Amino acid sequence: MGKIDVQDVKEKIFLMGITAGIFLPIRMIFVTYVTDGWLGSVGLLSIFALVFIYLTRKRKLGQLGRIFEKQMRKTIGGKIAKYIVAFSIVFLIYFGASIFFMDRGNSVYYYDKEILYTTLQDYQQLTRDNIPIEKLLGPVPLGKSFDGFAWISNVEYTLSVSLALMNDVSGGWMENLMFVVFIEQFEVLGILYF
Repeated sequence: MGKIDVQDVKEKIFLMGITAGIFLPIRMIFVTYVTDGWLGSVGLLSIFALVFIYLTRKRKLGQLGRIFEKQMRKTIGGKIAKYIVAFSIVFLIYFGASIFFMDRGNSVYYYDKEILYTTLQDYQQLTRDNIPIEKLLGPVPLGKSFDGFAWISNVEYTLSVSLALMNDVSGGWMENLMFVVFIEQFEVLGILYF
């Protein structure tokens, strides 16, 4: 095993701090003062990332630009690029699916989610006997030709309702943060291949 390049590690930590210190606050400020929708900040930060890359290419960012370009070239040319791409794809699938299930919990299974949400609000008197299971509609059936796969509907129902409930309890922040991380994976892949 080779010797660790301390300067390289310092540069990587510096760049992670700079990008996290720039992208997250911009997104938070934009959402707080400009619009409540996180979708609007996607365009803003994508434009910011493109401007950052453009200024790096034109050598307008000084030492920061040189460090950024050096680290990107090392990352893309190194073994770690495969891992970054793999993790980004896994995160895209995970956070994309979570957002999808939350949306289903707030649309297809809205009635069940609301019953459970109201029941859970009075959690101090919650017992197994006073959960109104008979009022729940349950999962949407897949159809006769998929009888052997009913478990898929059950998993989808459980994920949809539970993620939608957690999002409601968090005041919508869970979905917002998942959306931010989902979009940031696209940005990571885009920046990696600038």
